Amino acid sequence: MGNIIPIIMLIFAYLFGSIPFGVLVGKTKGIDIREYGSHNIGATNATRILGPIFGLIVFILDFIKGGFFVLISKLLIQSNSEIFTLEIHPLYYGLAAFLGHLYPIFIKFKGGKGISTVAGILAVYNLPMFILAVIFFFTFLLITKYVSVASTSCAVSLFISFIIFKINDVNLFIFCIIASILVIIKHIPNYKRLINHTENKMYLIKNKKKSE
Repeated sequence: MGNIIPIIMLIFAYLFGSIPFGVLVGKTKGIDIREYGSHNIGATNATRILGPIFGLIVFILDFIKGGFFVLISKLLIQSNSEIFTLEIHPLYYGLAAFLGHLYPIFIKFKGGKGISTVAGILAVYNLPMFILAVIFFFTFLLITKYVSVASTSCAVSLFISFIIFKINDVNLFIFCIIASILVIIKHIPNYKRLINHTENKMYLIKNKKKSE
């Protein structure tokens, strides 16, 4: 039984990550945010369509989905629990939740871009790396006003963290590579709009059906 529980937790991490909080929060206001703005379910589009308070709620919920199972698995491993005989590294639970957010089973695998969820994972697993990513995000957001550029800068900051903080963690490095690649892939449409000068800067667009 002890070997099954971690596998079950991985499945639940993916399912928890698949919960489209942006869609659910939007529906409390009678709005499907997938029909507006960038059509994305994440905090950025929620902020634009629903306003900053609801956008913050979506961010917090997506943040929690990233860190929750990472935290639980860390606590179980540290407790040397007998139910946890098959030890799976905490970051892989985070990766399962991250994949759930990007490719959620509940809404035909059309999910968000993952920055909030990765932030939750890093906040629980490596706080200095999380803090540096936050600094990069807001620095580039203030300079460029483009969330896509700020998000990409976070991916870059992860690898800078290994140098600054002298991190020697193979599992974290693997996670950062996978997360960065997927974040970049998810932002390809944004990069195309940046090249074409059609990418929107960070402001509220209040239910106008236009592309991010």
